[in-house]
Amino acid sequence: MPKQTFFNLPDKKRNHIIETSIQEFSKAPYQNISINHLIKSMGIPTGSFYQYFEDKKDLYFYILSFYIDALLEESVSENKKIDLLDNKKNLHVNEMFSKAPQSVPYYQEIFVDNFIKAPAEIKRDWTFDRLIGGNYMTLYDDSFFENEQLDPKIKEHKNLLIGVALALPNIIHCFCDPTQNAQEEANLFQFCIDVLKEGLVHYHSSPVK
Repeated sequence: MPKQTFFNLPDKKRNHIIETSIQEFSKAPYQNISINHLIKSMGIPTGSFYQYFEDKKDLYFYILSFYIDALLEESVSENKKIDLLDNKKNLHVNEMFSKAPQSVPYYQEIFVDNFIKAPAEIKRDWTFDRLIGGNYMTLYDDSFFENEQLDPKIKEHKNLLIGVALALPNIIHCFCDPTQNAQEEANLFQFCIDVLKEGLVHYHSSPVK
């Protein structure tokens, strides 16, 4: 998250930094954009950049937040949810959310194409630092946990279990490169989800002795 000094900037300068960053991150994956190039494009001193942001990752996550915020806004206004436990629906997320891609510039380039190519540790940190456990959890459909057959303990910890599903792609990427074989990634994700759902349905907590 940017430092308070960034939010204290005049609107014109702050918007210039945001717009420049969006343009640069639309051109190439995270790892191919140097911090020096970003700073030069912004037209600010290096010292000023570090007064506004911790590092390049801090800026990148701030830019990504515009896109996830757009999804969240559409989710709330039109009652749309991402069903992580149904891969057939999950594969059509971009079709489900039609307004968000149009409301922010370079949605496809930054939030889809270049994010897929980002280093695994960046995608992992984004998932664990920004998605799991925060406000963005409301993006995800939890209707599966309304099943009366499910153990009460599973229902109690549904956000934890949705977080597990969110983390799966980061684990799968250790075994499969999605940029080389997207279908294998989808198959492995579905396999893990099927095993998870099967276990949830048949799980019964033991009474504490």
